[in-house]
Amino acid sequence: MWKMFVLAVAALACSRPPPSPVPQAAAWQLDRSTFDPAAEPCADFYQYVCGGYATIDRIPPDRGEVEWATDRANAANDRAVRELLAGTDHPAEPELARLRTFYAACMTSDHDRTADATLRGWLARIERVATREDVVAMMRELHRAGVDAFFVYAADPDVSDRHRYRGQIEGSGLAGIRTYRDASAAGDARRAAYRAHIARVFELAGSAPDAARREADAVFELDLALGAAIPPPQDQDVSASEHPTTVEQLAAQAPHLAWPAYLAMVDYRAGTRINVVAPGYLAAVDTAIAERPIATLKLYLRWQLLKALGPALPGPLAQEHYQFASLAGVARAARRDECQLETLKVLGVELSHQFATRYIGAARDRALPVGEAVRAEMVRALEIEPWLSPAARAATAAKARELVMKIGFPDQWPATGGYALARDTLLDNLIAARGFEQQRGWQRVNRERRRESWENIVYPNAASGMAAARLTIPNAFPDLLSDSIVFTAAMLQPPLFDASAPLEVSYGGYGAVMAHEFVHVIEIHEIDHHGEMRETWSPEDVRAHDDRGACVIGEADGFVAFDQTHLDGKQTYSENVADVSGVGFAYAALARELGPRLAERGADGFTRAQRFFVAYAQHWCQAARPAFAHENLLGDPHAPPRYRTNGPLANLPAFAQAFACPAGAPMVHATPCAMW
Repeated sequence: MWKMFVLAVAALACSRPPPSPVPQAAAWQLDRSTFDPAAEPCADFYQYVCGGYATIDRIPPDRGEVEWATDRANAANDRAVRELLAGTDHPAEPELARLRTFYAACMTSDHDRTADATLRGWLARIERVATREDVVAMMRELHRAGVDAFFVYAADPDVSDRHRYRGQIEGSGLAGIRTYRDASAAGDARRAAYRAHIARVFELAGSAPDAARREADAVFELDLALGAAIPPPQDQDVSASEHPTTVEQLAAQAPHLAWPAYLAMVDYRAGTRINVVAPGYLAAVDTAIAERPIATLKLYLRWQLLKALGPALPGPLAQEHYQFASLAGVARAARRDECQLETLKVLGVELSHQFATRYIGAARDRALPVGEAVRAEMVRALEIEPWLSPAARAATAAKARELVMKIGFPDQWPATGGYALARDTLLDNLIAARGFEQQRGWQRVNRERRRESWENIVYPNAASGMAAARLTIPNAFPDLLSDSIVFTAAMLQPPLFDASAPLEVSYGGYGAVMAHEFVHVIEIHEIDHHGEMRETWSPEDVRAHDDRGACVIGEADGFVAFDQTHLDGKQTYSENVADVSGVGFAYAALARELGPRLAERGADGFTRAQRFFVAYAQHWCQAARPAFAHENLLGDPHAPPRYRTNGPLANLPAFAQAFACPAGAPMVHATPCAMW
């Protein structure tokens, strides 16, 4: 969660040719293809709106699921990105030329002229490790190349000084990954698959089959042991990961990691503290370095290298990487899709800049009024929230009032690298890029952190990275320590946001997503509206909140999500609260703007109020393979789409009123859960 040079867009525009023309989307009209005409809105609204779409035959062989709204937006976004990356015109801009160079190297990676020699060189260096001191020295070299073996050291917002970044140490490997702690038969199968994957990688890298299996066993056991030393993320306790540590304390906690050499490498400034997210994990790493056989530690370094560089490794190793990353029964994605993602991971700022300024443009100005209206409604409600004390009410309303909405793309972009790239050296390109990004993060430590920056680290499913480098992925990312939220450029593509749609559609889709993210921000009461770590609620306020939250947890616990397996109300609590409260705020904002016009009925047969709820439900229309649904149920903090639709709406009296649902109908909860 705690996760400088800038270049003005105006300056770049002076040397750029005019943006490519953006194809004009057709004027909005209701898409009824997702509907199930046999379903009743008051019985199962998700089935009513999405039942015609949520069928497994819609899923292509290389996907575990499809989503009506996001996939349609992504199709348009992908066309734009492909035009950028695979274009045959001569690029006038060096930035675009670098993007095309990396993408071309990825697309022709089978002909990488240096990959074998580069990989052999790294593996030989690891093989020469002979002492524990050598292990730690090799770990440093891997970190320098952007391979975070054993732990991650990076810049993170300083919770004691929101104007600066600090150094932070976190776990790596399997640390904290919930799916690998699952004690069920499915968890056993997942662990067995991971162990087999390690063995296949080692065999492909040169080990004999029997030796590869033994090596995999050693790596797997160490990975699990380290992972067990770090607690799972605690969504509601923002102080659980706060352990500011002096260099002297660091040396005492982990004396075998040669901190003077490491801190010199990362250009540590004497006298500052480093936050250790999980001291128990760092102690476990130190114990491993001190006590595990050197042969095991070498294998672990080898594994971290091969895992990190997987997509760019020579032929069969890359194939194994993608094979393991794919869901069972799902075909490997097209190479162009893989390379598009790898380009985003490596040159994310450059790609986001080209995409956002060429193809999205003024759409962000049209989306801003929706967010402002939803935020204003939220502030009005918080100022009179009856279950909060006056002081907590004022602090929470201030947080919403001062919230900065970063929509689309920044006006100033982070600096980019000038390291060499070649069209026939993918692995060398990747190592150079990872090293640059690592140095960028280290150099940010102890530097100024500005509220308007888009440099917070975000965690979309596709790839974690800096927010300004992930703008081609439709998503929204709260930045709690600057009281701001990034809404990516890719979210401004229809149907996620459609400037030609009626107001109620914009509020039911984009507005509800914005309100969902606003709720995440106000829920974290341990941080005030300045982004300072300061408790803004009393113990009584916290108890009142938890009492209301128990309703949300209990309701979710009763939902049968997949194959007779119930939803975990605690695991999905935070997202469920944001759903049920967010859609309420978005609807209230629309009602304030339209007033009696909510009852106007259009040519499609729906009133404007009904159309709001249809837009909300269509945002969640999904078809998923059973294996995908099961994996999500196990590890995803979000509820399945059916519950994300029906759960919030059944708690909202305005929904029942809009569709004239009688008391006792499944979509009308007799005792609604209401958080905000």
